[in-house]
Amino acid sequence: MEEKVNNNGQHSKVDNPFKKGCNPSYVTARSKLQQKRSRLNDDIIKELRLRRGAENLLRATGNKEIKEKVLIELGFVKSKLEVLRGDLAELNSSVKTYQNENSSQSVPMITLGLKETKDTNFQTVFMDYIEEHYSESGSLYSQPIDKLHALRKAIRTPERSEAGIELLITYYNQLGLIQKRFYPPGRSVPVYFTWYDSLTGVHITQKTLGYEKGSVLFNIGALYSQLGTAQDRGSVSGLDKAIDYYQRSAGVLKYLRDRFTHAPSRDMSTDTLTLLIQLMLSQAQECVYERMILNLGPSTKFSDCIVFSQEAAMVASMYEETHNAVSSKSVRNDVPASWLTITIMKSNHYLAMAHYYLASALLTSKELLPSFNEIVEMLEKVTKRDAKSSKHIQYTEDKARQRLYCRSHLNYVISLNETAEKDYSFCRMLRSNDDVFLNVLHTAQENAQTLLDKVSDERDFEDIFVSATPIVPKSTQLVQITVSDFSKFKVEDFFADLGPISVFSAQHEWTSPRTVKLTKDEKNGFGFTIKGDVPSVVIEVEEHSSAQGQGMKVDDILVAVDGVNVKCKKLKDIKALIMSEGSSVELTLVTPMTPTSKPTIDITTSGTVRSMNSSSSSNDMHQLGDTMTGTWRNKMKSLTFLKTKKSPSESLRKK
Repeated sequence: MEEKVNNNGQHSKVDNPFKKGCNPSYVTARSKLQQKRSRLNDDIIKELRLRRGAENLLRATGNKEIKEKVLIELGFVKSKLEVLRGDLAELNSSVKTYQNENSSQSVPMITLGLKETKDTNFQTVFMDYIEEHYSESGSLYSQPIDKLHALRKAIRTPERSEAGIELLITYYNQLGLIQKRFYPPGRSVPVYFTWYDSLTGVHITQKTLGYEKGSVLFNIGALYSQLGTAQDRGSVSGLDKAIDYYQRSAGVLKYLRDRFTHAPSRDMSTDTLTLLIQLMLSQAQECVYERMILNLGPSTKFSDCIVFSQEAAMVASMYEETHNAVSSKSVRNDVPASWLTITIMKSNHYLAMAHYYLASALLTSKELLPSFNEIVEMLEKVTKRDAKSSKHIQYTEDKARQRLYCRSHLNYVISLNETAEKDYSFCRMLRSNDDVFLNVLHTAQENAQTLLDKVSDERDFEDIFVSATPIVPKSTQLVQITVSDFSKFKVEDFFADLGPISVFSAQHEWTSPRTVKLTKDEKNGFGFTIKGDVPSVVIEVEEHSSAQGQGMKVDDILVAVDGVNVKCKKLKDIKALIMSEGSSVELTLVTPMTPTSKPTIDITTSGTVRSMNSSSSSNDMHQLGDTMTGTWRNKMKSLTFLKTKKSPSESLRKK
């Protein structure tokens, strides 16, 4: 239950109909971080204002004593700013949030935080617009507006589940309908939306619906990333789900980047979204590698080790691209500092694993090794040896040369892991978290050292003159962006009583409603013919009839019969309503001011159906489209309210 204030200022309890996928009493770890982040940013903004004021005073005053005091105050302000920014960076660098408890031995993943928002009030603006544009009383639509408020409130605390995703998509689809109903082209609507940047915590307020839709899309992508991180990566099924969620996260973020430009917040800028897409795909590829290792286990087969090697090289390559994106000037100051360290650490770690598996393949038991020629042929495919470089030695039949070739790869493994451990020790944010990543690095280092000890000999001094041959990245399953189909999430049109959205929308104009009172006579009946379901349109007006005399025209849209709204009623229901009125009826009509394309199906005097033209207005959603309005298909017949020959067609004159 939630409390609502009605038009009389009285408080009443209203059920929130959008409980599925929402848990308002559940405060997520990310939400707690966001609250702390918001407070820190408010403090930072306050200190920046103090610094700006002090600097202005320093420039304006000529008093030496005042200048000394201002300089002392500036020193305090700058010190406090450094502390606050350090605290903010530590909050943004939390990698423990949403990690699965059963994945304690897995390398931690990076999760995106949800954008927080404040309440928004649609009521006054929408009611005024309904009265202005639709010529109806706005108070009649207080309940649909309350439902919209309830839905928006629910998406502020989505569950970390498929139900939470569905809730966010439902609201996003509803915004598409709202845009059609209440946002005319080229006109600003004064409904303000406030969202917090998920990376910096700075709040930004805009009155464009695109900002609201973009922020909801970002949260869908962020929630997909949280679902991916929350999976149990110790099982194949958990890894499959994680791969799918990360790919879907990348798909939503790509749609946001491609469709919503000039975003006011840094987390939705083109460069930041490009980075986040690359990050999600890198983590999905990492899960592909983990699944392969989990499926095959600690295999020592030559062919398996070669596949492992190239798979790890692919993950390393993708994380190197991610690190380059994080390092770019356009986003480096916005993303958590730990991301820079994590991405390069993962790149080095998985590159080390690639060379480790290649060395393991060559050190397999002789009984399991293929022929020498097959090994050479395989190495030519897997590695990129520079023939001009003296450091890239060739694998030969000489046993000592073979051991040297293996040592070059193992020495490189140890060097990469040492670099990764050094990066870890320099990153204060990572050291404050669990040492899962460090344990993984230590295990990899020990395994490499054990293998190196097996091939060491008295000629180890030669190792300094050779270097490991680069490995060609290759994957058995190269991850791709997955585009989610939002059209499967059906959405209720809260404002359906305004009429079919294909006709009654903010994009269309029509005259003010006018009322005509018709009297049926023996000769001409009411004197008009209407066609179509939802809405019904006048297609013929008989000369010298009551309808013509009252100003009824072809293409008029019937919106009410004796005060009853019929914009969403079918033809047969309208017929029954008109006939129940007897010899006189009061109709409310509007005349479209913009052309609309409608199907026309007529009934001839013989009663057979003759198609005049066939078209349908469909608002099907794109794969990640703006809304889902359903399909308006009029399988029409005409209803005649004028003099006709005896025929199966409907006639009210004889009735």
